[in-house]
Amino acid sequence: MSNANTTAEFPDAQQRLAVCGNLWANHKRQAFESYADYGEGVRNNAKRGIELNERNGNKCATQTGKVRAQQLASGEAISLATIKRMHSYLSRAETYYDNADSTSDCGYISYLLWGGKAALGWSRNKLRELGELDEG
Repeated sequence: MSNANTTAEFPDAQQRLAVCGNLWANHKRQAFESYADYGEGVRNNAKRGIELNERNGNKCATQTGKVRAQQLASGEAISLATIKRMHSYLSRAETYYDNADSTSDCGYISYLLWGGKAALGWSRNKLRELGELDEG
């Protein structure tokens, strides 16, 4: 239950146990906590994406993207794992949004369904706040 580093830092076995238990509890808390503190811009982008996709015959985006849009548009809380997926997708797909020829381009619509640039900023900030953003 200990190694040289933890024994040196926490010589008392009870203290090591308490620290380990606290770290594990915090890890579990973050794994199951959900967040809905994203701004109105995220919700509005998702709503706009839904509207544009409907006008486009609902042909853009995967089912996952369509579900994400419904969650964001309705203000549902989302998990840390989902925030990580949002950040990953939005970071990669930003170019499709920026370089779209029109608002009917599927890349443009899909990006909005995931909350658009507002969601990219929010997800980046949330992951930093939680110590979960790998910027290396």
